[in-house]
Amino acid sequence: MAIDQTKKSNRLLGSRRFTSDALNTSQEAFQSVLDIRANEVYTDANLIPTSSLPFSGSSQQASIHQSGTKNIVKYYYRQRLTRSNVANDVFFFMVPTGSSSGVTPQLIQDDQQTNFVSPKYSVSALANANTEDSTPGYNVKIFKSTSLNSGSLGGSDVVSSNDYQFDYKTGVLQFETALASNLEVYMTTYQYVGRTLADGVTSTGTGSFGGLDVSGNIVPGDDDIYDIGATGLEWKNLFIDGTANIDTLSLTDGFTYGGVTFNEESNALSVTGSKFDFKSTDGSDLFTLYNSSDELVFQLDDKVVVLGERTTTPTAVEGGLFYSGSDAWYLGFEGSGLP
Repeated sequence: MAIDQTKKSNRLLGSRRFTSDALNTSQEAFQSVLDIRANEVYTDANLIPTSSLPFSGSSQQASIHQSGTKNIVKYYYRQRLTRSNVANDVFFFMVPTGSSSGVTPQLIQDDQQTNFVSPKYSVSALANANTEDSTPGYNVKIFKSTSLNSGSLGGSDVVSSNDYQFDYKTGVLQFETALASNLEVYMTTYQYVGRTLADGVTSTGTGSFGGLDVSGNIVPGDDDIYDIGATGLEWKNLFIDGTANIDTLSLTDGFTYGGVTFNEESNALSVTGSKFDFKSTDGSDLFTLYNSSDELVFQLDDKVVVLGERTTTPTAVEGGLFYSGSDAWYLGFEGSGLP
């Protein structure tokens, strides 16, 4: 018996999925059909290959990487589907495959896979090509067989595209006529696994901000939770005409302020430039250095140089100068000992 298109369209319009004529409308599960949720909007859709699909056969089951290590689509080769336990006219794309006796179509199973890539994403020349053609497209390829070994499938096991309907969004496969109970069903397909609107936004426009024009504030949903960029996915240059308010600044490379460059060399700060001016708004404590024990080492007051005291005499160093703390000053000289 053919699929009742009237029942199907009425259930879809009522935000229920359609699985089988054997169920009443009230028995069908509610599912996002006309309403589109954030996790159903493909923000990496521009990265889905439109031609030159990388997989078309053998025992491959892998993800296509685009833009670094980002997964965009996943290829399934002859995945065994799970039958409905109501009638043998409906099968579900589940990973892992569900019970051999079938699952209830009245509930959406936790392992039910959705968001498969349909032929609308390919170039027009591949509109009729399936996922196992020598030049593959996005049309699914369906097999039916009594075998539990997908490697044994042959041309005689292929199901004509006129005999079924596949919902690329929900992963539900419906046959025009119920199959024999001893038949297993297999599918080769591509699934979208890239980012959705729930994960973030991707823009490929021509705006002044790398494809995204903003005419308002960009504010996170929560405080101190989300990042801009990540390791291996870093922004290149940052332009700010205003004040950058940053709690902690961690730099892995040197930075330049005006004509002065700040860098790190052997865990020490290196400052490079041709002229250095220090100006204080107060006459005292213009510049102060402390050692690791928070003791004064060197200080500049207004036109006065102050050295911290040494209670023990250091080894003489040519050009060295130290203060003993008891009104005694010592100037280092080349050699050893004190004069």
